[in-house]
Amino acid sequence: MGRRLWTREEFMLVMNLYTKIRYGQFNNRNSEVIKLAELIGKTPGAVAYKLVHLSSQDPYHQNRGIKGLANPGKNAIEIYKEFQDNWDEMLYQSEVLLAKYKNKTIEQEYSGWEDADLDILKSKKGLDKERWVKTRVNQSLFRKITLNNYSNSCAICGLNIDGLLVASHILKWSENQNERLNPENGLCLSSIHDKAFELGYIGITGDYIIKISEELATVSEETYVAMFSRHQNQKIIMPDKFYPNPTFLDSHFQSTFRK
Repeated sequence: MGRRLWTREEFMLVMNLYTKIRYGQFNNRNSEVIKLAELIGKTPGAVAYKLVHLSSQDPYHQNRGIKGLANPGKNAIEIYKEFQDNWDEMLYQSEVLLAKYKNKTIEQEYSGWEDADLDILKSKKGLDKERWVKTRVNQSLFRKITLNNYSNSCAICGLNIDGLLVASHILKWSENQNERLNPENGLCLSSIHDKAFELGYIGITGDYIIKISEELATVSEETYVAMFSRHQNQKIIMPDKFYPNPTFLDSHFQSTFRK
């Protein structure tokens, strides 16, 4: 009896996992790989193999000259492009699908919401409820993907306490609907550096160099050096995959940075 062919749903779930674990974890011993393999009836080795296939489509790894396995296959190429063309919808749909494979609804999968959130959810009906759920899931998903991509450390100072880290959008969530879940639109920053970046006191150039606004020099010298100026003209700590999009960084730098 021949091996069962991979379905589109299975490829979607592998792509979902690809966004959530580090590049060096694409192996058959990783607990998340094992869990997904059990869900879809594949071996951990087969799932790990497909993760490496997908890495050959990642622009970051292509730019590094790492091609992954030869002949990744039509399905791997097509599913990566589907996500790349519509991160917002494809990531959400893959998360709904993952919940389904666990015999749960998406609401049950994200059961850690605060009571106030659940009260709001219960009051919603029809499309409004669906839109609210999708927004909350996407926000949670973007944070998980971004923090994982930067090894749960601030890209500027290296702080690695999860509660003090923010999944920061380069292009604002409210103004760029098409890029909301794009991993290349994410930076993992400490709370203080996230706010400084949002307000333009910190900028990052398209070649990943940190710039500190002279307006911050008005704070005490000790604070200025400890929190900001020591990072001037340093390169950000680069992520594991999904490098921040240089065009997005340039746009933020030109429009927001306080020169």
